[in-house]
Amino acid sequence: MPILPFELIEDILCRLPVKSLKRFRAVAKSCCFLIDSKNFTKLHLQQSLVTNSNRHLILGGHGLYNVDLDLLDNAHVIKPPFYYKSFDGICNSCNGIVLVMSEPPGLWNPFSREYKILPNCSGQRPTPLESYSKTVHGFGYDSRNDDYKVVRVVEFRHILSNIWLSSETMIYSLKANSWRRIEDFPYRLPLLRGNWGVHVNGSLHTVVEKPDDMGAPRIMAFSLQTEKHYEVMIPRGSQIRGYDVSTHMIEGCLCLVCTNRSGVVIWIMKEYGVEESWIMLLSVSRSTLEYNHFVKPLAYSRDGDKVLLNCDEKRLVWYDLRTEAVHNVSVDGLPFVFCAEVCVESLVSLNGRDEVKKQRQGKKGGKTAKFDQVIR
Repeated sequence: MPILPFELIEDILCRLPVKSLKRFRAVAKSCCFLIDSKNFTKLHLQQSLVTNSNRHLILGGHGLYNVDLDLLDNAHVIKPPFYYKSFDGICNSCNGIVLVMSEPPGLWNPFSREYKILPNCSGQRPTPLESYSKTVHGFGYDSRNDDYKVVRVVEFRHILSNIWLSSETMIYSLKANSWRRIEDFPYRLPLLRGNWGVHVNGSLHTVVEKPDDMGAPRIMAFSLQTEKHYEVMIPRGSQIRGYDVSTHMIEGCLCLVCTNRSGVVIWIMKEYGVEESWIMLLSVSRSTLEYNHFVKPLAYSRDGDKVLLNCDEKRLVWYDLRTEAVHNVSVDGLPFVFCAEVCVESLVSLNGRDEVKKQRQGKKGGKTAKFDQVIR
C-alpha cells in the first residue's frame, strides 16, 4: 500500500476536531509529534477559522455548558479540571481558550482540557474613602508577541452616588506568567457582571462615557499589543442617543448593538478600522424579536442567510436576514439563564511540555480525574 505524502496527511488531519486528533496521537510517534507541533496547532486553528468549522457555544452563568454550533441540539454540562468556588460566567473566548471567572480566574481550553490558574493579583491602590470597588476582566491575544493576555481593571465608585472616581489596571501575560501594573483606564467601564470588552483584531472594545463627558457614548479600544487606548468611530448616520449601546463580535467582525423600547439595530464593521465599512446588519422591532433588555449576535448560519441571537440571556433565536422571520431554537438541556460565547476548537497550549504531561496523566481516581471530562 503506498504511503501518503506528508503534506496530504497534514491537510487531512488539520480538518478534524480536537477529540479525534487526541486519539490519533496514540497511533504513532510521528502523529504525536505532528499534532503537538506549534505549526500544526496554528494550521488547525486557521483551517477552522477560515471554514467556520469545529465551532461551539460555551455557556456560562449557572455552571458551564457546551453546545455544538452546527447541530444546536443538546447542551452538555462541562467542568474544568480545577477547583472552583462559583461561576460568574466566562470572559470572551479567543482561539479556543476561555477565561473562566472562578476564584481565582483560570484560562481553560475545554477541547484539549489544558488549563492555567492565574497567579494571585493583589491591588496596589487602597480603596478611597466612601467608595466601593468593582473588578472586571478582559481577555485576548497579542499576535505581535504571540502571547495571551488578561486585563484586570478595579474601578472605584462613590458608595452613595455611584460616581466613577478612579481605576487601577493590571495585565497578565501567559508567556511571563505574571501580572504587572499598567496605565490606568481613563474612562469608566459599563457596570457588567465581572467581564467586559469584546476581543476583535487584537484589541478589547467597549462602549464608554468619559466621567466628564455628557455627550454620546463612544467605542473605545485597548490594544493588547501596544497596551494603549484608541477610539473606534461609530457608524455614520447611526442614532444611538436614547439607545442602550454595546459592542459584540460575530465571526471576527466588530458589532454595535443598539436597543431601546422600540427595537434593536445591529451594525457590523466589515473591514476593521475602516469607518465606511460599517453596515446595518439588521433592524427589528421589539415585538417581533420578543426581547426585554438584551440582544447579542453570536454567529451566522452555514449559508450566511441567518443570524443566531441570544435574547435576554434566556433564548436562542435564528433571525432570517432575507425574510426577517424569527425562529426559536430548541436546545435540550439549555439552562434557564446563560451567557454565551462562540468558541472554536483548538490545540492551543497553555503550559510547557512538563506541565501538559502532568495534566494529561492526572491522578487516576483522584479529584482531578473525575473532572477530566471529554467534550461530547
